[in-house]
Amino acid sequence: MQIVEIMEKTFEAESGDIALYLAMSQKAADEGHSEIALYLYSVAMDEAHHAAEFAMLLGKIKDTKSNLTAMLEDEIRTEKDKEIAAKIALSEGNEEAFQSFQKTMHDESRHKAGIKLILSKFKDI
Repeated sequence: MQIVEIMEKTFEAESGDIALYLAMSQKAADEGHSEIALYLYSVAMDEAHHAAEFAMLLGKIKDTKSNLTAMLEDEIRTEKDKEIAAKIALSEGNEEAFQSFQKTMHDESRHKAGIKLILSKFKDI
């Protein structure tokens, strides 16, 4: 049981590292450090592969249809959460947070539509 807890913590840490390395990569690119940006992006992808490996080991990944169904539910929930967060950010006068939540809400909506399309085609397979 101890190893499962360690793997869960590792999965969470690797997942968080992906976001941080991607953000650092973008910042480096914005500052004109293209070589550093590419390296940090590469590290982010390594971390993504590490997280994916632990997701598999932890049984988080099922068959494709089940995975898509679970992610559709997550995208629906996340889209609603982002909408609420955007309203809160706007009411608190945090325009940058509002814009970020709006953008990510639209991304979640796009993800949701794409997964729905895939699932509709999946029935034909």
